[in-house]
Order: sequence, then C-alpha cells, then structure tokens
Amino acid sequence: MASHVSPAEFRAACGLFPSGVTVVTRTGRGGRPYGMTVSSFTSVSLDPPLILVCIDRSAGFLANMPPDLPFAVNVLRERQQHLAQRFAERNEDDRFAGIEWHPGRKDVPLLAGTVASFACSLRQTIEAGDHLILLALVEEVRLHHGRALVWCERAYHCLPPP
Repeated sequence: MASHVSPAEFRAACGLFPSGVTVVTRTGRGGRPYGMTVSSFTSVSLDPPLILVCIDRSAGFLANMPPDLPFAVNVLRERQQHLAQRFAERNEDDRFAGIEWHPGRKDVPLLAGTVASFACSLRQTIEAGDHLILLALVEEVRLHHGRALVWCERAYHCLPPP
C-alpha cells in the first residue's frame, strides 16, 4: 500500500476529530496491574456487544497476551486528565503508584472515578500497520455519573453542559 500522506500530516488531520480518552487495563506479569492511555476506542456491535481498541505494536500491554485476554476499557471523567497523562508516560512500571483502583471481573483493574468501564475478553487480533486492533466481547459494563474527558487538537477538553 502506497500513500502520499506523511505521518505528521495524517496525525494533524486525525487530531481535529474529537475522541474520548480511555485507559485500557489488564493484569500483567506476576499479577501486577498494567494500563495505558488509549484514544482509539469504539463500539463495534450491539449483539453481541463488541468493542475495539487500537494499540501500538511496541506497547507493553501486548506482552504475553493470551488469546482470550481479559481487559478493561476505563472511560475517563472530565477531571481525570492527570490519569490520562500518567498512563501515557514512558515508565510503565509506576503507572499505578498512588492510583485508586479495584479488581473487576476476572480481576481486571478498574480505575476509580471513571464515567464508565467495559470489562472485556479478547476475541480477535487484527494486524493494521504499526498497530494491532483488539476486537473484544464486552462481558460487563459499569456506568457512573459524570461527563467524559475529550481529546481534540492536541489538548484535553471538557464538554459544555447540555
């Protein structure tokens, strides 16, 4: 596949499209919680309930990934920008230090204070350029009050009240 679009140009254009901000979590090596900030998240199907997330191939999240990996997508609340930044840091070992969380379905880490969380199990992995698309079955949804954090034009935003 050939393209005349540069990575910088493509990133700039995609950055104009607002997206929610999530932290995808799983149990990692030795039972330790692991998480990373992800903005490429979307629903796929209502019946069965399916979602997808896109993750860079170099991300530690993908290490030692079993075929039916349980994981969660935590939708951040508008005042949780600090969590988005924390889980995007290069140092993957200390991301959960001082962060409030609890084990959810299949002991997957769920972050406190989010507007929603989706407990999932991996169904299919699709290779797509420098990322992997994880297609997952949603096994549990937890909804909480609040408004979601939004990323657009290389900055975090809070939506105005309705």
